[in-house]
Amino acid sequence: MPATIKTSIWRKFILTTIWLLSILQVFAQSSGQIQRLWDIEIKGYGILPDHNYSIERIQTDTTLVFVRDDSLRPSQVARYWLKVEAINKSRYAQPCLLIVLPNVDNTLFYFNEDANDWIARRAGIKVTKDKGRAKGRMHLILQGNAVTTFYVQVNLDKAHSFPKAIKPHVVLEKASAIQQKEHFFSTAWIVSLVILLIFFLNHLHIYYRFWDRSTLFFLITQLGGMMYITAYRSFFKVIFPFQPFSLLLLPDGTCFYYDINEIFMHLSVVMILYGVVQMTRSYLQTKTALPKCDTWLQYSLYGYLIFFVAVALVNIFGFYLDSYSLLYDNILVLLVIILILATSIMAYRQKLPSARTYLFANVLPLMFIMSVAMYNVLISFNNDGHLLLPDLVIVSQALCFSIAIVSRIQILKDALLAKEADACQLVLDIRHAEIRHGEIKLENEQIQAAFREIELKRKAREFETQKLTMDMLQQQSTLKNLQEKLEANQRELASTTLYTVQKNAMLAGLKQQIEELNKINPNYKQKELAGIQNILKTNLYLDEDWTRFKLHFEQVHPHFFEHLQEKYPNLTKNELRLLSYFHIHLSTKEIAGLLNIDPASVRTAKTRLYKKIAIADKRLSLSHSDKDIEKPVTGK
Repeated sequence: MPATIKTSIWRKFILTTIWLLSILQVFAQSSGQIQRLWDIEIKGYGILPDHNYSIERIQTDTTLVFVRDDSLRPSQVARYWLKVEAINKSRYAQPCLLIVLPNVDNTLFYFNEDANDWIARRAGIKVTKDKGRAKGRMHLILQGNAVTTFYVQVNLDKAHSFPKAIKPHVVLEKASAIQQKEHFFSTAWIVSLVILLIFFLNHLHIYYRFWDRSTLFFLITQLGGMMYITAYRSFFKVIFPFQPFSLLLLPDGTCFYYDINEIFMHLSVVMILYGVVQMTRSYLQTKTALPKCDTWLQYSLYGYLIFFVAVALVNIFGFYLDSYSLLYDNILVLLVIILILATSIMAYRQKLPSARTYLFANVLPLMFIMSVAMYNVLISFNNDGHLLLPDLVIVSQALCFSIAIVSRIQILKDALLAKEADACQLVLDIRHAEIRHGEIKLENEQIQAAFREIELKRKAREFETQKLTMDMLQQQSTLKNLQEKLEANQRELASTTLYTVQKNAMLAGLKQQIEELNKINPNYKQKELAGIQNILKTNLYLDEDWTRFKLHFEQVHPHFFEHLQEKYPNLTKNELRLLSYFHIHLSTKEIAGLLNIDPASVRTAKTRLYKKIAIADKRLSLSHSDKDIEKPVTGK
């Protein structure tokens, strides 16, 4: 067994030992006084039906007769007076506690010599001001070596059904003995409650650490145990001093009733059984390992829950059923405990995990629970909380089940460590997978980027190819159009030039005719001159022919004249015309015909023109060189 489990078990064993020693110490201190003989004796009592008598009339009216050892008859009168005589054989006054059965609603009247007056004290089951754990106790003082007479008014509520005749029972006890007994069992309750609370807090911490369902059900069992010993000691009667829901009065004066304390008592048994059954199912995994036992455990638990709810509802709504149901209640508890033990034994025989520990942890507390149930079945249901057996049941259950829980927690720790190791390995595997996934993702992204780049280049090439094809087609179309236009302009220019040549030839012929006519017949000069004038008038359109020629020339050779004028601004109009003729490679003879001059004049004009252009080019080159030389000087 691991060291941590041993430490926890020893710690809980020490706590239990301290509890037992404290109980024994209290018992040893008070046992001598509790076992002392009584020196108080009740001589007897008389009964008188009450017809709204006052305590003064009861004392003074001699016509009122108390019948000795008579019975109460609730069907005739609801209230009775009891006259009781008690002897205190001691020399000293004795504080006592008086209980008169039936203790439904009783009022005590006794003469207090210290106060020199009659004192009234009221107590009972239906008296809400009675906050004692034992209902109906009334305090009085008996003088030493004297007979004390006191009166008790017994009030029977007609709201309940009572027997026809009830024999009263008067119990008188020393207050000191009762207080010592109450102190003893109250101390036992406090010590048990403290131990259970320590166990509860410890296992609550374990539950919040491991979230184990078995620990949760054990916590429910401990809460039920704390509630059970509190209800068993009747402390809920002090906390909730309400009237009972139902009541049963027997002919011997014994009164049973169902109140808040009884509800907590039965509810605590339900919580204990529920916690133990569910803890057994969760601890041993009976749903999968022992399905038949699991089914029987569930049915037994549900059967007890239904029985509890049905009995509680009947008792709450005014009919006291516990006198009939308590036997079956305890039998059902015994059956559930036997089923739990049988399930633990079967789990042990099948060698289920932790079954041995759970079986040994169950034996002692379940045997104590069976002892309580058997005590209630075979001996008595009414013990006034004066038994230590319930404390032994609850504390032993807390101790033994704690051992089982600690063993289970150790198993859970080992399983948790194994799972943590598996989880760490899984985390590493996942991390490696994530890294590999990242690498694959990066490679895929790079491949996709390369594919996109190739696709973009391919599309770009296709686009450039398409663009080049379109440009080529457009250029071919433009070139074709320009070629066609150029050819048309060339044809028109040629025709214009031919036309001009023809006109000039005509002019030359005209001159020749005039000269011939002058030689042949000078007398006809006036008539011929008229014809010459017409020819000359026709020749006035030569400038228009030049304009037309220039237009066609610029269409074929754009910006020709602009560039010449920018470069050689001193050229005349005739020189520009002559350069255009040279540019289209007209011969000297063709140029002479166009200009209506001799070919020699054309050659002369050409020489003079080129010389002028050469001079202008030389000046232009000199001006550029001078600027280059002056730049450094001006820079300084």
